[in-house]
Amino acid sequence: MKRTLLALCLALVAIFFSDTIFLRPLWLLVTALHEASHGLAAVVLGGEITSFHVNFDAGGWCGYRMAPSFFKQLMVASAGYTGSLLIGGLLLVIAAATKKDRWVLAAFGLLLMYLSWLCLKSAGLFGTLFCAGTGLAFLGLARAPLGQVHDFLLRTLALCCMFMAAWDVKDDLVDRTVEGSDGDVIAKMLHIPSLWVGVAWLVVSIVLLGLFLRWSAKVEKGV
Repeated sequence: MKRTLLALCLALVAIFFSDTIFLRPLWLLVTALHEASHGLAAVVLGGEITSFHVNFDAGGWCGYRMAPSFFKQLMVASAGYTGSLLIGGLLLVIAAATKKDRWVLAAFGLLLMYLSWLCLKSAGLFGTLFCAGTGLAFLGLARAPLGQVHDFLLRTLALCCMFMAAWDVKDDLVDRTVEGSDGDVIAKMLHIPSLWVGVAWLVVSIVLLGLFLRWSAKVEKGV
């Protein structure tokens, strides 16, 4: 639990200094996971990914082709925020539940290598290089005999994903309305103000963060 609390403090510090160039790779990583969640939702609902991009400004998009359906479109639009939160939460619980943290990091590295291939297919040079480079870095860390560092890294990464997903909602929908953002698309589909969507997602983010922290603590204690 001490490692989780320390990781929580580091994740909070990362949020406060999120505009610095030093933390840009972390935002890019969260962006890649966000867009990958859109793509996964589209595939699960019977569609296919047609393009995948991650940009230097921490923006990105995942193009997909799918049969017209209000429900499916809503689910895919919601998957970006939801995916980032769930990926972070599950990584936190897995870090608490297993001693095989290096294998989780290796799997994460392989996922990023796959995303780099999607970027390459879409002629996205920056996204290709970033995802491939980060994927190789995770694979290298997984091979290194770092002991509990693997566990701490996984917890910090998990909490950063969750905090940054919530911050993204706040920035896109609460502080302002970003035309074309996921929340803006959802608001237009439901015919409600984007601020309502932003507040709802912030509440969901806080609730999920609390639930996953509690779950990870119980798992660590063996309850």
